Amino acid sequence: MKKKTLPAGRQARRKILLGVLTAAAIVGTILLFNYLAPPREKAPVVKIYFFKGDKLAAVERPLGVDEAPLPKAITELLSGPKVSGLSTQIPPGTKILRLQVKNGTAILDFNRKLEAYGGGSARVEGMIAQIVYTATEVPGITKVWIWINGNREVVLGGEGLVLDRPLSRRDISN
Repeated sequence: MKKKTLPAGRQARRKILLGVLTAAAIVGTILLFNYLAPPREKAPVVKIYFFKGDKLAAVERPLGVDEAPLPKAITELLSGPKVSGLSTQIPPGTKILRLQVKNGTAILDFNRKLEAYGGGSARVEGMIAQIVYTATEVPGITKVWIWINGNREVVLGGEGLVLDRPLSRRDISN
């Protein structure tokens, strides 16, 4: 038996059709797998608040798998901005001595360096805003109580800003 051969033009059209069908099958398979694949989760981050000009601006920092969000957020806040155009009102050398969460309130006990902010009331308010906004960005935290060296009643600035209770974002004039 003799094998039938197609005319050259028909063979070319057949190859083109076969190529188009193969390409369509590949694209369809890729789309199907992407559609059926579970969505990729965004890597966890914490938001830290710094100043851009005179406005608070949130920046994201990566959160490691085994890192707790609040300690990471406060550590990152105290380490300062890592990009130009941002600034902080937190004095250099400020450290967190103790960090505790009770009923949605973060108790943040800082060393005395927090008192060495070197500025007027706007600087104090900015520093407090950075701390409160950063901590309350963490899910479950609605208020922040700022302590210094174990003292739960703190007076900051020449104007005597008294921190004798937990603060929420509503308490911050920004």
